[in-house]
Amino acid sequence: MGITWGRAFLVAANNKAALPYLCTRECKLGGYRTYTVNFHPRPSLFQPNNSPLDKKDALLYIAVPGNQHWLGSAPLPDIAKQILECHGPSGPNVEYLLRLADFMRREVPEALDEHLFSLERLVRNFAADMKVCLKTLMGEPPEVKEEKQEVRPAVPSFQFASRIPDKKLRCVNM
Repeated sequence: MGITWGRAFLVAANNKAALPYLCTRECKLGGYRTYTVNFHPRPSLFQPNNSPLDKKDALLYIAVPGNQHWLGSAPLPDIAKQILECHGPSGPNVEYLLRLADFMRREVPEALDEHLFSLERLVRNFAADMKVCLKTLMGEPPEVKEEKQEVRPAVPSFQFASRIPDKKLRCVNM
């Protein structure tokens, strides 16, 4: 048994489309299994009655070895290359990894996830070696070097995924 840090989202009871959509996206298309787990909200300044002992049920979507996209316990450089090369219907896997690492640093700085941060470093190094612009891949606008240059709005990230080989979404054993 272990701890996984992250964020939970409350699905409103009157939102009848959310859970079927998630089931299709995560289970039918993604090959994940659904588990009900205990979620312990972090105490908040805005909710002083919320103690670390409070718990709520939460749905967790997790990849298992039976998943056709399961990557298994491959070496970190192989996983990093796979993340850089792959994308799914929601966008590039590299975007998910980099945004997850940013989230962890910003929201849960006490969680030192060496696996996550090692993957992030490797992906950034491989992208630099391949001359792949991560900001462009993620749909972020380019930096302006001169004041007179016109900045174009960000283009959706999937348009730049053609620079890297097309592969299926893979699940990482984390």
